[in-house]
Amino acid sequence: MLKSFFHTGFIVKDLEAAIDFYSDVLGLTLTMRTERTGEFPTTLLGFPDTHIKGAFFEMADGHQLELIQYINPEGGHAHFDKNDVRAPHLAFFVEDIDAFYENTRNRGLTYPTPPVPMYDDAGKLVRKASYCQDPDGNWLELVELY
Repeated sequence: MLKSFFHTGFIVKDLEAAIDFYSDVLGLTLTMRTERTGEFPTTLLGFPDTHIKGAFFEMADGHQLELIQYINPEGGHAHFDKNDVRAPHLAFFVEDIDAFYENTRNRGLTYPTPPVPMYDDAGKLVRKASYCQDPDGNWLELVELY
């Protein structure tokens, strides 16, 4: 039986650059670094002589973001659009999404559109949201509730 969420994982090309981005631009807290070789990652992941490096970030709610760089075998770059099957995304609540958008759109986040408002049936603004991609193309969703 499932108990709870543990973490969300993204594969990145350059772990150090990704750590800098998620720390400096998004303000997440780096809590742990890992490096794995040997029997465990090779058996778990099914690649001969697997070598990976990783980093964990967390926020106050306990959910973690894991970033993994494959040293061996080195991975390729897949392109997933938001509507492609197997295209994951990680959603964050933000305060002042318009200010966040202005502050981050030239610092490594790529936005297809500015934040979009959503209204209830009475015309009251209930949220604004936006999709964006990190420098490796991983999809993030940003949501501000009203």
